[in-house]
Amino acid sequence: MSEIYTSLAENERVVFVIRHAERTSDYSYTGPLTREGKKQAKYVGTTLIDSNVTAYYAYSGFVRTLQTVSAIADGRDDDKANPQILEGLDGNWFVQDDAKFNEYKNNSGGGWVVVSKYAYAGEFADAFYVLADRAEEFVTKHVLPNVEGQKLSIMATHDTFLVPFIVYATNGTVDVKHYETGRWLNYLAGVAIIISEDGNIRYLPTKGLSSGTM
Repeated sequence: MSEIYTSLAENERVVFVIRHAERTSDYSYTGPLTREGKKQAKYVGTTLIDSNVTAYYAYSGFVRTLQTVSAIADGRDDDKANPQILEGLDGNWFVQDDAKFNEYKNNSGGGWVVVSKYAYAGEFADAFYVLADRAEEFVTKHVLPNVEGQKLSIMATHDTFLVPFIVYATNGTVDVKHYETGRWLNYLAGVAIIISEDGNIRYLPTKGLSSGTM
């Protein structure tokens, strides 16, 4: 993330959409980060210090995503941070039919298998939205209107959002094919959305932690 931020052209802006830091075994809405997870997120913030920039922070509404962006802001010494809940970041953005999604999870190897097969191979299509259409809708409806004028924006979300989004953003070149290779998304990994002065958008994957499967 820091390498991407420091390499931006003068009039470029970046939105980092990342998975939360290391969490506990509590998957619920209130499930927090571990102590190590808070340290991880704060460290990311120390690599993004820019005294001239107050970042925009958004999260999914879950405790662990709020703790992630708050710790990043703390690492940046950003005392003006005011994280906002952003629609679409809750992890179910690509899911169209919850009942079918849960049925497939229970009968087809679990959520990681189902989500990755949908993202790469278009399987389980009746449970999901069309990938490209839904990814572009997220950017146009929920990202761009909220980051206008911001040099740096950081959004914390979940793996089930980010795996399809990374596949879209990289044309499938990043390997998180859990159903084939066992690879999945690291904590704090994600996508950088880089916006040029004339509004053109390009995407880069961000690695997150140095250990993991991506």
